Amino acid sequence: MIKELKHYKLTILLMLVLLPSFIAVSLLNYVVQRDSIREELITSSLPLVRDLIDWEISTRLQDPLLASSLMARDTFLIDWRLDGEADPKRIERYLDAIRLEHGFDTAFFVSAKTLRYYTYQGVHKQIDTANAHDIWYYDFIDSGESVELDVDTDEVSAGKLTVFINYRVESSAGELLGVVGVGVEMSNIAALLQKTQRTYGRVVYMVDESGLVQAHSDMNIIEKRNIRTSLGIDRIADSILASKEDTLDTSYDGESGKVLLTSRYIPNIKWYIIVEQDESVSLQIVRVMLIRTILIGLIASVLALIISIRVVNKYNQNLKDSSRLDHLTRISNRMELDQKLLAEFASCKRNGGTFSILMIDLDNFKDINDTYGHIAGDETLIHFTKVVNALKRPTDIFGRWGGDEFLLVLPKTSGTEGVSIGNRLRSRIAGSDEFPSFMVTVSVGVAELKGNDTLESLLSRTDKALYKAKVAGKDQVYLQE
Repeated sequence: MIKELKHYKLTILLMLVLLPSFIAVSLLNYVVQRDSIREELITSSLPLVRDLIDWEISTRLQDPLLASSLMARDTFLIDWRLDGEADPKRIERYLDAIRLEHGFDTAFFVSAKTLRYYTYQGVHKQIDTANAHDIWYYDFIDSGESVELDVDTDEVSAGKLTVFINYRVESSAGELLGVVGVGVEMSNIAALLQKTQRTYGRVVYMVDESGLVQAHSDMNIIEKRNIRTSLGIDRIADSILASKEDTLDTSYDGESGKVLLTSRYIPNIKWYIIVEQDESVSLQIVRVMLIRTILIGLIASVLALIISIRVVNKYNQNLKDSSRLDHLTRISNRMELDQKLLAEFASCKRNGGTFSILMIDLDNFKDINDTYGHIAGDETLIHFTKVVNALKRPTDIFGRWGGDEFLLVLPKTSGTEGVSIGNRLRSRIAGSDEFPSFMVTVSVGVAELKGNDTLESLLSRTDKALYKAKVAGKDQVYLQE
C-alpha cells in the first residue's frame, strides 16, 4: 500500500495544494462579494427604499396635515366656538364636509371650554381626565406643540386603529379654543408598508421620538413595541433616536443574524422611518454560489485526481513495460527472461520437476534485412512472435533473447515433448503466407533440465543444440542431451 502511494506522491501533493487553494480562493471571493453586497445595501439599496417610503408617507399625510392646519385657522370654526358652540349641527356638517371632500376616515373638534368631542356624526362624548382614552388631549395641550401625530383607536369607527393629525386651535388673542383634526386609518399606511416589503424584500416601519412603533405592516405591534426594549436593535436605539439631523446607516445583531438598517427623522410628523434588511437573505444567493463553486471544484478536483491517477498509472505501466518488454515485439526482454528463468530454475531445484528450453533463431534473417529492408525485418519479427504466442501454453514463458534469437521456456516439459512443440512451431512458421515475397524458417535448439545442471549449463546446452540445428541445414529442431 505504501509502495503504491509513493507512485501517486506528486498527484496527492498537487491535490493537497490545489484543493485548499481553490477553497481558499472561493471563500475569499465570497467575502469580497459579501462585503460588496453589504456596502451596496447600506449605502444605496436601503436608503433608496427609505427615501421612497419617506416620500410616500409624506405625500399621504400632506393632505391631512394641510387640512388640519386650515381647519385650525378657519374663521367659521373659530367664530362658532367663540359664539358659544350654538347649533352643533353646523359643526357636524362642517366636519362631515371636510371628511368627504378629502376622503378622510374621520374629522373632529374638541372644545377647550366645554370639553365636548364633536365628530361628523355629532357630539361623541365629553373629554374626561379619568378616561384613559382621553389622555392624549391633555398631553397634547400640555406639550405646547401646535401639531402632532397620534396613533390611537377611533371610538367613533368601532375602535379602528387610526393616525390622528391633531392641531391646536387658538383665537387671534392666543386663547386656547380647542383641538381640531382628521384621522386616516392605519390600515392604509400598513398596506403601503406591506406592499413595499413584498416588492423590495425590506422591513419598513416608523417609530416616534420615544422609540414606540407607530406604523408597521404588522398592526398587532403598533404602539406595543418599542425599539429601546426590542432584542438586538435596543443596542442602537439611542443612536437612531439621536439622529434627527442626519440619516443613520448601521447594523445590529438580530435573532437570526446581522440586520442592516437605515433610518431618517421626518420633522413634519416627528417620526423616524426605519428600513431593515436581514443580511442572510441578501447573501443567500452568494452562499448558494459559494456552495456550488466548492462542489464544482471538488468534482473537478476528483475528476482531475482520477485522470491524474490514470495518467500516472499509464506512465508507470509504460515505464514498467519498457523495463521488462521488448520495445518492438512487446514480449519479455532479456532482463525479464533472466528473472523468469531464474525463478523457474529455483522452483524446480526446490520442489523437484523439470522444464525444457527452446532457443529459436530466424534463418537468414540478415538477408531479409539486407534484401527487403529493416521494416520488412521488423514486421517478420512481429509476425513470428504472434505465431508463437498463438501456439504456446499460458504457463510457457516466451521472450526475445537478443537480435533474431528467442527463448521459449516450457515448464513441466521433457526434452522430447519440447522437440515436438518445436517442430509444430517450425512447421507453422514455414507454412505461413504472411510474407509472399520470401519464405521465413526457423532453427530450434532444445535442452531439458538435468539434475546436475546450473542455469548457465542448461543455457549452454540449448545454445549448442541451436548451433547443431543450424549446421545441419537450418529449418530443423535439435535436442541436446
